[in-house]
Amino acid sequence: MFGRLGRVLVAMAIGLAGLIVVQMLRLRRMEFLPLHPGFYVSHQVEPRSASDRLLPPLRVLTFGDSTTAGVGVDRAEESLPMVLAQHLADARGRRVRVLNFGWSGARMEDLVRDQVARAGRPLREGEQPWLPTADLVVMVVGANDATHATAPNRFRAALRSVLETVQREAPRAEVVVAGIPLFRGALHELEPLMSIVDAYGVLLRRIQHQEAQRAGVHYADLRTAVPRLAAAQGLRIDDVLASDHFHPSARGYRIWGDAIFDALTA
Repeated sequence: MFGRLGRVLVAMAIGLAGLIVVQMLRLRRMEFLPLHPGFYVSHQVEPRSASDRLLPPLRVLTFGDSTTAGVGVDRAEESLPMVLAQHLADARGRRVRVLNFGWSGARMEDLVRDQVARAGRPLREGEQPWLPTADLVVMVVGANDATHATAPNRFRAALRSVLETVQREAPRAEVVVAGIPLFRGALHELEPLMSIVDAYGVLLRRIQHQEAQRAGVHYADLRTAVPRLAAAQGLRIDDVLASDHFHPSARGYRIWGDAIFDALTA
């Protein structure tokens, strides 16, 4: 009996492994949106109500992956950094200057090697570095670590290094770490592959939450907040995804912005 059960389990495991391999090959052939959306996020945002123009603009920095670069939308105004900047401008009655250092495909270690380091240097001769003058720093990264199965200890070490650097170099800045979003529901034709990736994301999300608490910074739980906010607006999964069914749409980024700003003001 046990021998037969073992053979059945082995056959099931082989079948599942074969299915995943086939789906990974399909994923390689799928067409996603261009890695560069055709614009850079480097803008000044005005509050929609009266503002105190005697005060200098608040300075917002975003680090991360394609979701900070605006992949999924056609205009910079629809991108996540701009949505967040508009939230901040309206809430505080101040102009906001927002600059994104993120790029498509970035993982947590890329923030250590590249993005945070660039923010600590002047972009142009004669300018001040952005990081020391930041009022708000938002990190939206980790999805590519989940899809590439970054080792948890490496992920934790990189995140801790980023947070320590940001808090040392920008001591007055508020900081938000956005947790890895939900994968299930995106590219639903690639189940169970997406659920397996999401299961790995659970592990990395826990590290993000722990390290945010350790550093005393805000944590935005996109995994739970985004579906809840979408459902409250009567939106389906396809309504908040771009045409590649993976990156957020303009509606999706507005909901992500709501979730991150709610965490900032909680």
